[in-house]
Amino acid sequence: MTNTYQLENQFLKATFKAEGAELISLVKDSTEYIWNGDSAFWNRHTPVLFPFVGSEINNTYFYKKTAYTIGQHGFARDQKFTIVEHSKNKITFQLKPNKASLKIYPFDFILELSYILTGKHLTTAYSVKNPSTTEDLYFSIGGHPAFKCPFKEHHKREEYSILFDNQATPKAQALNNGLRTNENYVVFKEKGCLELTKNVFYKDAIIFNPNPFSKASFIHNPTGTTYMSITFKDFPYLGIWSKNKEAPFVCIEPWYGIADHENHNQELTQKEGILKLSGLATFNCEYVISIP
Repeated sequence: MTNTYQLENQFLKATFKAEGAELISLVKDSTEYIWNGDSAFWNRHTPVLFPFVGSEINNTYFYKKTAYTIGQHGFARDQKFTIVEHSKNKITFQLKPNKASLKIYPFDFILELSYILTGKHLTTAYSVKNPSTTEDLYFSIGGHPAFKCPFKEHHKREEYSILFDNQATPKAQALNNGLRTNENYVVFKEKGCLELTKNVFYKDAIIFNPNPFSKASFIHNPTGTTYMSITFKDFPYLGIWSKNKEAPFVCIEPWYGIADHENHNQELTQKEGILKLSGLATFNCEYVISIP
């Protein structure tokens, strides 16, 4: 059985596993807020997307005239992390390269995921360090937290909406076999309010490029109850996704990085959204899950 680790205060109880450094449960007053990973729908909970977000054309990219093959969303979510800190209110997981990763991603890196529990808030903090003094580090990183929806057994997913922090109505960028296209389509019927109808994910993930939002909340429409919110200030891209019409979860995904466009030349240094770290530099970002 997988070992688990916990943070707990008077409001929330959060549970994690070292495999993928995933948050696998977040409970308040006996209500679970994180998807349980049922493989009948989707067998993950809150995977980290590193060193890439989304898909590459033919799962291939080029760096310094060499082709590398890598799967969707990179490899970190399938790696076992080391715990480098575990206190009452914080746990930090760390990942470094290994022989297998270097064959598909030829960079040195130190990736750390920290979870900090404060009151009714759980912060997920990402840190990426380039330990090299001579080579630049190219990467993307993003969250993929899956929230149980509906939150109550007698509810239906389509009774919920996602309410954003402003009244923007951006169009979504359409995907074709996991790659971005030039097609943009309408997803909002009301300003800043995305209804989770059965057909809302008919074009796969809903991608906002650029992301105009910094906060999203799950609202139960018949009662007006807000069940939880996620704050993701300054993330340049945002994805909203669920597996199919009936899957009882919805992912709200803040990204620093994005899938290839179907016309991309596959050169890593020219990939949209790619981040570049010079030697010994560190990149940090975070998002916060809040339960009322």
